[in-house]
This record gives sequence, C-alpha cells and structure tokens, in this order.
Amino acid sequence: LRTGIFCCERLFHVVSYSPGIAFASNAPLLLGAMVHVLQELRMIHRAAKLDETERPSLPRLPSEGEKHFWEVLNVIQREEILGRIERVRLAARQQRWDGLLVVGRSFYDRVGHLAYLSNHFPPFPASPFVGHSRGLGHGLLLIPVNGAPTLLVDGRAYRKDLVAIDDVRADNDLVQSLIDLLTERGLGRSRLGLVGEDLFPRAMDRPLREALPSLILESADDVVATARAIKSTNEVALLRQAAEIAGQTLEAARAAIEPGVDERAVCAAGTAAGLAAGADFIRYLRVHSGPWAGVSSRWPQATDRQLVAGDLVTIDAIGAYQGYQFDVLRSTSVGAPTEEARRILDAGLRATEVTLAAVRPGVPVRELVRCALLSLDESGYAAFASGFVGHGIGLETVEEPYIQSGSEAVLAEGMVICVEPSIRIPNHGGCSIEQEVVVTRDGYDLLTTVAAQWW
Repeated sequence: LRTGIFCCERLFHVVSYSPGIAFASNAPLLLGAMVHVLQELRMIHRAAKLDETERPSLPRLPSEGEKHFWEVLNVIQREEILGRIERVRLAARQQRWDGLLVVGRSFYDRVGHLAYLSNHFPPFPASPFVGHSRGLGHGLLLIPVNGAPTLLVDGRAYRKDLVAIDDVRADNDLVQSLIDLLTERGLGRSRLGLVGEDLFPRAMDRPLREALPSLILESADDVVATARAIKSTNEVALLRQAAEIAGQTLEAARAAIEPGVDERAVCAAGTAAGLAAGADFIRYLRVHSGPWAGVSSRWPQATDRQLVAGDLVTIDAIGAYQGYQFDVLRSTSVGAPTEEARRILDAGLRATEVTLAAVRPGVPVRELVRCALLSLDESGYAAFASGFVGHGIGLETVEEPYIQSGSEAVLAEGMVICVEPSIRIPNHGGCSIEQEVVVTRDGYDLLTTVAAQWW
C-alpha cells in the first residue's frame, strides 16, 4: 500500500510538473483519474491503520494554473467528506440499517445534512410537486452500507467541481429517480435510516411507499447531527472567515445609522458590504428599530420606518461563506443613548460576557442559560429575558445544540456556538449582543471580530 501511494504521488508529480507533456489535451482526465486512485489508496491506508508519518506527502503544485486545477478538484474537501461518509456508514451498520437516505433542501434553507456528506447545495428554491417535476430545490443522497453512494439532484446545474460524489444523477422527478435507484440497488425491501426526517415531504414519502411497500424508513437524524456538532479544523477556519464577513456587513450597516434614515437603507448598505466581502449570500440583514428592537424576528427584515434619535436598534447579519453560515447580532442606539437605553445595552452586553465565561467542554448548556438569566436578573431585566440563549452554527444558521431551558446537551471541544442572551421589552425596545465562539480545551476562542459595544 505504501508503495502504491508513493508511485501514484510520484506519477502525479511528473505529469503536473511537465509543461511540455505530449498528452496535454488529456492531462485533466489523467490527473483526475490519478487523484481518484490516490484517494482510494489513502482510504485503504487509513483503514489498515498504517503509520501516517511514513507516507510521503503530496507535492505542492506551484504554478497558478496547476493551483487552480487542484482547487477545482477540491481534493482536501473531498477527502474530508469521504471520511464523513465512512463514519456515518459505520454508524448505520451499528444500527443494522442497510444504508442511509439523506435529504436536503435549497442552499439558503435546510441543506446541512446533505451538504455535509456530499458538498451539494441545491441552487433552486423548494417548489411544489407538480406532474413530473417532483423535488425541485431538493437533493437526496443514498449511502448504502455496502457500495458507493449516489446523489440525486434536480435538473438544475450542480457544481461538478465541488460535489464529492462520483455517481450523480440529475432529474426533475426525484421521486421516480429514488424509486428506480432503490430498486436498482436491491434496497426496495430494505431498512434505511432517514437523515432529514423533518425535510422529507409527504408528496415524496407517499408514492415511495406505494411503489416499495416493504421499504422501512427509520429516523437517523442523530447520526449526522452528532457528527456535525463537532467541527473540523477546516470547518472552524471557514466559520472564522464567515464571522469576519459578518463583521464587515454589520460595520457598513452601522455606518448608515442616522436619524431620518429608514431601516431598508441600513439593510441595503450592510447587504452590499457583505456580498462585496465575499459572502455566498446574505440570507437577511435584520434591522429592527424603536419598539421593534425588542422583537426577535419580524417580517420583513427591514421596513420603511425612519430612525429617530434615541431609538434602540438591533441589527442581525445572517448569511454564508463557502456554505458555512454566520449569525452575528449587535444592538446600539441612534445617536447618543438615553440613560434608560444605556442601562438596557449595558445589561445585554454584561449578560453575554457572563455567559461566555462559563463556556468550556463538559458544561451543560442549561448552565449557560442559568448564567444569562442570573445576570439579567441582577440587572433588573429578568421579566424581559428570553429563555433562548443561543445555538450551534455550521452549514445551517441554527444547529444543535440549542442553548435553552430544558436542554440536556453538553458542550464539547470543537462545537461552534452563537451566544445571544436578549432583553425584549414589548412596545419599547431591547438588546442582544451575539458572539460566535468555538469551544476549546480550556474554554473558547472568539470567532467574531466586530466590536461588541457600539454605544
């Protein structure tokens, strides 16, 4: 195995470093084939538990053209995703399932499980099931315990350069595609774990069961949710960059805050800055002013309400970078805060700082809730405190663990969470200072870079 890996790497080195190579027109195909062989050898190598330190490292490609080609192949990310697949496949075997069926929805919606195991982000909005167009805006990934995975996508273009699955089948009728695939794989009478149970539409489930009445689907969300909760080094790096983009988004929105300016203008300024900074998209930039500042969510994200001097304002930036989400919330006032507004803002910031001080591995999330509520009680705002103090974040904005009363979750090293105690005073205003952190061995590392105090 070591010899095979070494030979494949050397051959890749020779081909990629030879600008005058005679078969240049076929070089991309050959390189892709060799990368595939190399990945298979590395997987076997890991499975055999051989000493990784004895394996020669893959040569770095120096030229811009070669670097671009390597990035397009996305080998590191592909290997990481294939490793994820093997881990959840092992969990499926332990549950005596014949495989896993993973469901995902549009890139800006609920794509987490699907993207985590395939790197596919359905580009179309989830749409009605009509005629032979059943499943637009959805994606399905079948991972048999034995055999290669297959990704089913709707007929829209998908990123072949990024998707980590070799067998990808495109059809606007995902229902029939799934029935055909399960039949082809001999899984029509199988027992499968369903990942994304809350996303699996009745319009897909009913015809599937009619066509394959012996098929058994059992909830398997925990298998992937547990794996997703602990972020890899690469994931943390992407989340850190996402948080930086959130900061630039918020700073641009902050700069637009002036008396007489409406919420939409503030939202537009921040959204433009976020996209210019590299965001995949800004899902929304929530701008709530005056009495709306005490409301956690509202439609639409920003209105034509004009800002008034002394208003409390909350601005929440949510979007993504390379698929990984950001969610950072700041509160401030329009101009100098009134004495009352300052008390509210100071209390909100203090609650966030107190809660963060409790973050470390092994701490139950309910302890974070207790710290937040105790701080707000000491500040005199217990009656206006929310029991929802934060959440995990990753490929989706809101992931496990939920930091709320009654949760049994426990913090673990590698989790990335958003901590956001809040004060919500009906018809008056409120405050929330949200920080993104990664849980480390000794506590936490702050991912957000934008200043917490804006007043």
